[in-house]
Amino acid sequence: MALTSYDDARARLIDDAVARLVPLERIPLSSACGRTLALDLHAPFAVPGFANAAMDGYAVAAGHAN
Repeated sequence: MALTSYDDARARLIDDAVARLVPLERIPLSSACGRTLALDLHAPFAVPGFANAAMDGYAVAAGHAN
């Protein structure tokens, strides 16, 4: 059995990957669970629309709470 060169193996892998591509389809958001987004999604505006340095939660040391 002869070894396959790197370039030949790469070309075969790419050809196989392209052959497996499925066409894009638009579906309702409610049906999208478990699916993969085909293209990058960008917000049309900054989210949030202001400078935000808030934290997501609070921590309390139980030994100091009275």
